[in-house]
Amino acid sequence: MARRVVAVLSTIFKVHGGIQRFNRTLCLALDELAGEMGFEGRVLSQDDSRLDYERAGAPWTRLAFVPGGGGPYRLSLRTAGACLERPDVLIVGLLGMTPLALACRPLLRRGYGFVAYGTESWREPRVSRRLAARRARLAFAISQDTAAALQRATGVARDRVRWLPPALDPALERLASSPAAAPVEDRVELLTVSRLWAEERHKGVDNALVAFSRLLARHPRAFYRIVGKGSDKPRLQALAASLGLGDRVVFEEDLSDLELADRYRRCSLFVLPSGQEGFGIVFLEAMRFGRPCVGGRAGGAPEAVEDGRTGLLVDFLDAAGLEAALDRLLGDTGLRRRMGEAGRSRVAEHFTFERFRERLREALTEWLASP
Repeated sequence: MARRVVAVLSTIFKVHGGIQRFNRTLCLALDELAGEMGFEGRVLSQDDSRLDYERAGAPWTRLAFVPGGGGPYRLSLRTAGACLERPDVLIVGLLGMTPLALACRPLLRRGYGFVAYGTESWREPRVSRRLAARRARLAFAISQDTAAALQRATGVARDRVRWLPPALDPALERLASSPAAAPVEDRVELLTVSRLWAEERHKGVDNALVAFSRLLARHPRAFYRIVGKGSDKPRLQALAASLGLGDRVVFEEDLSDLELADRYRRCSLFVLPSGQEGFGIVFLEAMRFGRPCVGGRAGGAPEAVEDGRTGLLVDFLDAAGLEAALDRLLGDTGLRRRMGEAGRSRVAEHFTFERFRERLREALTEWLASP
């Protein structure tokens, strides 16, 4: 009987964000490994339809895509249906999905695992999720910080946690490798790419707006672009207006990969002074395009950005420190270039799709061979 792997994920195609990027990379790696390792694979997506999959170019050749059907309850039924075929392993894409995996455990030949991204791993008050996490065969943590937080929050055993840091999405990698248009020389541009939800004000976008407003007199050619959507966007737009930023700040959302690549190319530096990141895949994206990063000295961000080498890290809510970091990079073209090149090299050395696939292969090989 052929070995089977089932992955149950939240979103893969619809939303630009770290989880969506990670899930797409995970599926691409599983698709390649299915051929190399000889297993059958199926991916169930809670938020994506068959049309979303086809619009994305039906990117998999070996995995079967199963739309979740528009909600967690229908997804649960479809997951149970997939597990009736007695797959070897089940991978769920969120800690919140582990109770579903635990319910399917009697049907699984080698148990289930889950992915820990960050936010949901920092504190887990639900007993059902803590219990389900501890019963998992493997937990894939996107950073060492997330792994430690997950162990504290759920009690999952350390020897069951595997480090699986994000990689640059192959689609964005191809765009980064294509010839770039000539940079805009008449201004310097800051870029933020982030979810803008009211529940996630720890991203620090408001702090970046305040710091930027204080730098306008010293950097009259500076411009700030914020890419993202969410319930906090109206507040941030109102804040920008109250700071008198006018046309010096622009908000965008729902960009294609091609448009997002263009924004990374045209920016001078990337900024996301978050107080807590699971990892921060946007830092990898900016570094792959040769851009220095200003990030928060917290969570998994220091595992992505090397302070003083590929960018500058500041403490959350340190207004003076954030302003100084932005001022330093805005005023030094040579420093931006050196840090940008160092970031590009760091991504090529540690965070390629090939490295991601090999880490996943090692974990799956061990898992599928277990009793």
